[in-house]
Amino acid sequence: MKELSIYIHIPFCEQKCIYCAFVSYCVNNEIKNKYFQNLKKEIQERKTDREISSIYIGGGTPSCVDAKYIKEILEEVYANYNLKKDIEITIECNPNSVDEEKLKVYKNIGINRISFGVQSLDNDTLKKLGRLHNKDQVVCAINNAKKVGFKNISVDLLLGLENQNIQDFEKQLQELIALDITHISAYMLEVEEGTKLFSMVENKEINLPIPEKTIEIYEKTVNFLKKNGFFRYEISNFSKIGYESKHNINYWKCNEYLGFGVAAYSYFEGYRFSNSINFNEYENKENLLYEKIDNRERIEELIMLGLRCKFGFDFNEIIKLGYDIFLNDNFKKYLDKNILIKEGNWIYLNPDYYGVSNSIICDILP
Repeated sequence: MKELSIYIHIPFCEQKCIYCAFVSYCVNNEIKNKYFQNLKKEIQERKTDREISSIYIGGGTPSCVDAKYIKEILEEVYANYNLKKDIEITIECNPNSVDEEKLKVYKNIGINRISFGVQSLDNDTLKKLGRLHNKDQVVCAINNAKKVGFKNISVDLLLGLENQNIQDFEKQLQELIALDITHISAYMLEVEEGTKLFSMVENKEINLPIPEKTIEIYEKTVNFLKKNGFFRYEISNFSKIGYESKHNINYWKCNEYLGFGVAAYSYFEGYRFSNSINFNEYENKENLLYEKIDNRERIEELIMLGLRCKFGFDFNEIIKLGYDIFLNDNFKKYLDKNILIKEGNWIYLNPDYYGVSNSIICDILP
């Protein structure tokens, strides 16, 4: 039986970042208390006998709430689900909202992986992004995590920021690597409608680099990280050997997952469903999305997610679902040019073309 993961959404933040399009809110303690009561109830009601391989607590900013809430939620999971012995349990944290004591609580309740939202080590850039931490707090948070016993520490960084250049970015990478982290996620900054960043770009309050410049920084970042022992296993994700994110891999392999909380998505037993983004609707189980995944959607997901990472996709599985991909002229062309690589039953994207993967993937979809 395939892997099953759990995602738990904590939709609270101290302050909304200018680029953030995630479902997150700045609310009072009364709303938080009520939310966590509903979250525990949902976890109880949807229990399954399937074994759980990973738990990911994301947001929002999970670390901005009292650690007692995280403890209560995990205890509810422990009481209702079967967990693998080597389960990976991740929590997202902002450097300014954790101290040594909070990290101790996380460690003691079974969390074994920390993902810090660093984004940049440049204080001026952090301020402009709406981040509440600075470089010193990043260093302190990572050192505190190591001090209390965390060995699996990831950081998120953004590419494509205003005035970003490869020299400064490599210096930041080197400083983070020196802190003995094990995983780096380097995401391209996306300007999404409805965010403050979108308005700032429209009004020319901020000038982002052209895409070609960002791709150049990305490609040099890949080489720099490889030289320093961090290997790319997905377009934006790099790790030391053995420290790949189990949770993300489960998603990229199109395995099943259960999502709990406001706006959380699930994929389970052939169906995709999600909760409302509204607190009251979530409490009352209103406006749920519930749909059967048809073969075409399954094919598209297997191709898109498989080619974003080193795992690729099994073309026999695609054919069984009703799409003979070898009849696609673009697919044959990409194979001939070594843009796509065939090894046995598996198709991989040549890593040299990760920077333009979207257009390649679109060309070979049914």
